[in-house]
Amino acid sequence: MKVVDQVIKFGVVGLSNTLLTLIIIWVMTKWAGCSAVLSNLVGYSIGLISSYIFNKQWTFKSSVGWKKSAIRFFLVFAICYTVQLLVMVSLNRYCPENPPLYDFFSPLLLVLKIDPLFYIHMFAMLFYTLLNFIINKFYTFKA
Repeated sequence: MKVVDQVIKFGVVGLSNTLLTLIIIWVMTKWAGCSAVLSNLVGYSIGLISSYIFNKQWTFKSSVGWKKSAIRFFLVFAICYTVQLLVMVSLNRYCPENPPLYDFFSPLLLVLKIDPLFYIHMFAMLFYTLLNFIINKFYTFKA
């Protein structure tokens, strides 16, 4: 399978799981009257499990066993999330006014009224996504 196809599928799974997570959180808080913390925990948990299943079966078509790949997947998530968090905190601390590539994107960001601090979140999310894809492709779902 071509890497471009996997990147597209990885993106579709990610966007779908984001929507699924938001719907679950909304339904639990608005319809079921659950707390924001419980709704968030359940929403993210279901989104992460869904991400694992769809990426194993559809994106990477992995033959690695379910248990082994699940352990790897959740470990990779924890590592990538931690790295993303460190990138975000570091950029907020050391270059909040002019983060990496901000000057390049600033004409578009100014039109969209996106400030540097929100851009840092976007940059860190992109970093997380790329790192997560690479490690999942070459470690988690590789037989």
